[in-house]
Amino acid sequence: MERGVQGSGLINRVDLSLVVVLALVFVVPCSLGLLGGFPVHEVLGFVVTILVLQGLAAAAGVGLRIPEVLLVPLLASVAAGVILGIFRICDLFSERSSRVGRQIGRVKLLMERHPALSTYGDFMLIPIMWIPGFGLYGTPVVAWILHWRGPRSVLLMLAGWLIACLFVLGMAEGFRAVLRI
Repeated sequence: MERGVQGSGLINRVDLSLVVVLALVFVVPCSLGLLGGFPVHEVLGFVVTILVLQGLAAAAGVGLRIPEVLLVPLLASVAAGVILGIFRICDLFSERSSRVGRQIGRVKLLMERHPALSTYGDFMLIPIMWIPGFGLYGTPVVAWILHWRGPRSVLLMLAGWLIACLFVLGMAEGFRAVLRI
């Protein structure tokens, strides 16, 4: 019977996390798209593009003729949802796996030995977010393992994500201007 009680608490936490993640990944982008005059199916297609191509999806947004004023919040919302979702998945693994919990405890002890790394190390999340294929999905795991889980870390990851997306967006706009598309 106790196991059922624990399971229901886990389900409640997962449900709340799932609602927040789904809202950031799907509801907010669809709402922004509707405000911008884009059909829901196009916005959902673009969200899937973001999830697959990560930062390179900014170029796809240019190709879909999504205005930059709408494109950047779409990219930021999806990234925020993914980051928070990955944090929650890592929390669940840590709660359920004693092995993961022990390893994380060891990392915490190592981090306590280096106060500068604990204080300023999370700024390294910005360039880590720029790594193609790793950034959006790997950086939150690195942040979680190193105990950089607060709002500042989330904001730094979002800043790194947006810098990478703006770089790609600038390149895509430059190519579009050269090709006169």
